[in-house]
Amino acid sequence: MKYSNFKRYKYSIITKNLNTLKSSFLKALRFEDIKIHLQNHFNLKRFNNQINTKKLYNYLNFRKLYNYMDFKKYNFLKVTRKIGLKKYKNLQIYLIVLPILISFLYLATPTFFKYEKLKIEQEICKNKNITCFIKGDINYSFYPTPRIKIKDLTIYNSSKKKNIFIKVGDVSIKLSVKNLVIKKKKKFKKIIFNNFKINIDLKNLKKYKNIFKEKNNFIPLKFSKGEILLLDKDNYVATIHEAKLNFILDQDSKNIKIKGKLFDDDLYINLKNMIIDDKMSTRIILKMSDLNLLTKVKLFNFDKEEDKIQGDIFIKKDKNKFTGIFNYQNGEIKISKSNLRNIFLDGKLNGTIKLLPFFDINLDLNLNSVNFTKLYSYFLALDEKSQKSFFKINKKINGKINLSSDRIYSSYNLVKSFESRITFNNGNISIEQFLINLGKLGAADISGTVNNDKKFSNFKYESNIFIDNPKKFLSKFGIYKQKKIPTNLFISGNFDLKRGKAIFYEISNNEKLALEDINFIEQEFNNYMLEDGYKYLFLFPKFKEFIKSVTAKDN
Repeated sequence: MKYSNFKRYKYSIITKNLNTLKSSFLKALRFEDIKIHLQNHFNLKRFNNQINTKKLYNYLNFRKLYNYMDFKKYNFLKVTRKIGLKKYKNLQIYLIVLPILISFLYLATPTFFKYEKLKIEQEICKNKNITCFIKGDINYSFYPTPRIKIKDLTIYNSSKKKNIFIKVGDVSIKLSVKNLVIKKKKKFKKIIFNNFKINIDLKNLKKYKNIFKEKNNFIPLKFSKGEILLLDKDNYVATIHEAKLNFILDQDSKNIKIKGKLFDDDLYINLKNMIIDDKMSTRIILKMSDLNLLTKVKLFNFDKEEDKIQGDIFIKKDKNKFTGIFNYQNGEIKISKSNLRNIFLDGKLNGTIKLLPFFDINLDLNLNSVNFTKLYSYFLALDEKSQKSFFKINKKINGKINLSSDRIYSSYNLVKSFESRITFNNGNISIEQFLINLGKLGAADISGTVNNDKKFSNFKYESNIFIDNPKKFLSKFGIYKQKKIPTNLFISGNFDLKRGKAIFYEISNNEKLALEDINFIEQEFNNYMLEDGYKYLFLFPKFKEFIKSVTAKDN
């Protein structure tokens, strides 16, 4: 056969087969309009003589073809019948099961690996300041996500393994799905500690700060269902129960979130370290729900050598607000340039607060004003139990406060100002000096001690009253028949703060009053001033009646 005949024969057979396939396909789709259009504009018989791509392009009118493309006319069901998918009725099951089986085998393969404790210990404790030790077993689980499970992990503060920093019952190390079957390329995504116990030594906080100083590739950490013990060396201070911690560690920031219960109150702490302009800055937020306490602290200007920190602080408790600038060094906080404000007072606070070795304060509280009327109304609004325990102070608060006010707002403006020195010692309050300015009337001073116990709360005191203007004093209290009154009076006694009862030991001018007179004054004071608990104790009209009653006896 000649080449030309062979060429003609081949193209004729191809054309015939293509026309047959075209006819069958269009018939199945019931797309007659497209069939006619193709026959008129795309005659395959012409390929027997010559194949010309330019003419072929002219024969294809794509715009007209697009107008005929109405997909709603397609009958795909008949197409599937022509192809004969019924012969492969289990194909869909194969397509679903096969990927699941492959995924299962991929995820389950690490089960057969051998996990060396030493390598995992080194991976968890990359930091040089801590050491890990695994006592329990190590297993692999791919549910709910691929992870390594560890029993009984202990983390020490140093390589000597003396002081336990963290003890964990169950550890889950989440693994990256990528390179899961390649043992050497396993990547830890997250470490979860369950049933943990953390020991924090408040006296040596610097060593914990050093743990997060190293620029390692930190693994995100999460602590759940545990407790944090706050210690002063070996002495117990407090415990955060039901604790949960999240460590979100990035290249330029470290964020630590703590949730739990402290003294049966919900506690939330958010600590964030950031590098701004190549300088370290730390922000701390502390919240306690029942106390309605919010504290925000910003730390800056770290001194690496001397553990020196400068910062500012904001504290809000109910309607009480405090803002100030402070310095911290060697467990001691020095407060300067601060403001204290609430509905009762407005002033400035400065001084020192020692956190270590024991909590101790030495503060100066200089008030611009005190609204005694509102303070007394707040006290009267308390229930009876709260009133009786008003002067009970936490035993852990120790130290001194110098308290003064330039102005006192009250209904009858009897007290103009005051200044005092107060010491707190294991729940007791010692008033070393309390000077009261009575304006043109004179002055008074009080000293004594509030002794607190579970069964009692007593204020044992001594007081001197100085009257500069006797006439004005008599006029102020509405006493007109009395010509002379003592200008200097000494009083000592005891006030039962729990029962609301006064006892006078001694009352003297130049001479001591007789016991009978003292008992009369004591009785009158309890009848007038403590008739209904603390309701009338600081009311001037009642005090005026009491003074008129005891001075009338002298007449």
